Amino acid sequence: MVAALSTGHMIGLAIAGAIFVSFSLLSAFYFPSRNPNFPTREGLKWYVPLAAILFVGMIGSVLYFGREKSEASTSPPAATSTTAGGGAGGGTTTAAAAGDPVAGKVVFSANGCAACHTFKAAGASGKVGPDLDQLADYAQKAGEPLQSYVLGAIEHPPPKYVPPGFPTNAMPTTFGKTLSQKQLQDLVAFLTQPQ
Repeated sequence: MVAALSTGHMIGLAIAGAIFVSFSLLSAFYFPSRNPNFPTREGLKWYVPLAAILFVGMIGSVLYFGREKSEASTSPPAATSTTAGGGAGGGTTTAAAAGDPVAGKVVFSANGCAACHTFKAAGASGKVGPDLDQLADYAQKAGEPLQSYVLGAIEHPPPKYVPPGFPTNAMPTTFGKTLSQKQLQDLVAFLTQPQ
């Protein structure tokens, strides 16, 4: 999950963790070496509330910074427009359909998609993930336009429909952040081009 966080969220989580761990180490080693009776009755008046505040702060930080992934998965879908020709998407395409399929093939290869997926247009025969030659069928079963289904599956896996026999958590969740919008458009164009 940490790999899916933005740099700012990783830094925030690291700072909160460092404060909590430092306090724990000071409590376990430093304070008792200075005062063998630590915490004294007088010391409990500040130590217990401080420990509680730091604990709640650490849990709150994890919950706050961990929300980023769920917020990203509820982002609005790509804008759609109706096309006259229909194409592979059955008449509705997303902005991603404007991509370059030739450049999309390069994105497919460069990101190791062939290691997990079968896709004839790329000469891929991976068996870990679903057969990408069946994307139109998967999109139909998900009740989504083809390009929207494919873009969502790449940016925010797992998609609404995953064929039986395949894990729902094997797809990396980072492509929506590591690929540019142009690369995503090109990849979707490559995956949804008529075969």
